[in-house]
Amino acid sequence: MNTHYNLKRFLLPALFTTICWQSAFAQREVLYEQYVQNPMAINPGFTGVREDFNMTAVFRRKWFNIRNSPSSQTFAADGTVANGKFGIGFQALNDQTSYFTTTGFSASFAYHLGISDEWKLGLGAQGGINVLPVADQSGYIGNNRALGTFGIGAWLRSEQLYIGVSKPELLAQNLGNQPAVSVYRRPLYIMAGGSYDVGDEILMLPHVLFVQEKERKLRFDLGTRFWFSEKVGIGASYRMGGGYTGLSSKVDYLQLSAEVQVGRNVRLGYFYSTRTAEQIYASYTGPKGIHELMLKFVPNPKGFQKY
Repeated sequence: MNTHYNLKRFLLPALFTTICWQSAFAQREVLYEQYVQNPMAINPGFTGVREDFNMTAVFRRKWFNIRNSPSSQTFAADGTVANGKFGIGFQALNDQTSYFTTTGFSASFAYHLGISDEWKLGLGAQGGINVLPVADQSGYIGNNRALGTFGIGAWLRSEQLYIGVSKPELLAQNLGNQPAVSVYRRPLYIMAGGSYDVGDEILMLPHVLFVQEKERKLRFDLGTRFWFSEKVGIGASYRMGGGYTGLSSKVDYLQLSAEVQVGRNVRLGYFYSTRTAEQIYASYTGPKGIHELMLKFVPNPKGFQKY
């Protein structure tokens, strides 16, 4: 009886601690993986690139047919001031992928300067907090704790091409012996892409993303979107690599997208991924895919928003 009791006393806190931290730090991954719809999620240098003030909300759910299944909500807004010289933005995330709920808030700022007749450079920084449940060294999960976050990025662009380099998380948190130490990796992102007219009223938006993270193999994504008459958009992106160094773990997955421009101000979107960002850290049973619904609102658009 004592042995059974001691095992329960040791294993249960350890299990819940691991779930808690995996949920908390997968929180940022949820936001990062929405970079196609919201490049500001991984690069503050993008803040204000679209110039028009715009708002994007994404609702994410794992299983629509299971009550209280894991879900998250994200919101992002950005625009420019001072005749386009400065970009300001805000992002928020509420994520519930286990018994615990974590939230995050960040604000971003970018300075945009023209370096030639065709090219502009955005230099940005972002900062905020992540509020998440914290476990002590014995494994007991106590009150929520606010941890700071800070990142920087640069976004070079012309009418047809862009390249971005960013570190959305620079701070090294003092987490002691917590399981989060192994997943708190402060990624480096390098992204490039462009826009090309490939036919009558057909716009192609290809992109490639390289991600380097601590103790993980190089990951790269390839994808493209097509817009037809600036009304309907479809796309696909394949994410490859990123497994732990020296291990054969794979995190490859496919994301499909469909978007519709409803009038001048509103865009609706649906996205399906064949696996979730959280599966990098933990095993899940049941369906592996994730569904996302997007609502984008631009109060006073000057033209079609490609990105």
